[in-house]
Amino acid sequence: MEQKVEKMNTFFGERIAACEERERALSADGRCDEANFEKVRANIYDVFRTILAVAVKTQKDEAGVRTFFAQKAEQIPAGWKAAYEAARQHEDAEKMWIEQIKLEAVDEIRAFFEQVWRNEE
Repeated sequence: MEQKVEKMNTFFGERIAACEERERALSADGRCDEANFEKVRANIYDVFRTILAVAVKTQKDEAGVRTFFAQKAEQIPAGWKAAYEAARQHEDAEKMWIEQIKLEAVDEIRAFFEQVWRNEE
């Protein structure tokens, strides 16, 4: 399990660093809204890095970690989906984009998590 957690943490670290780099570049270019979107994306990776750490600390075994993480990866985005729909109904393009960024990031996280857990069993 340690290798799986290490792969996940490497993934999170790389994604956060890439977001921060894009954020700096966009800010330097005066593209503040886009820079803020990168900040949102980095925050999602950080949230799920924390969830993985909590899973490792609170669960007794690898199956428990996998279940805990997978449940959180389903529960948390449910609110974002609802927020996206509300923004769509109010034609709030910026809010829709923010929620879309969150949903895309969590989809990527879920896919990588499943790949790591599946490939190393």
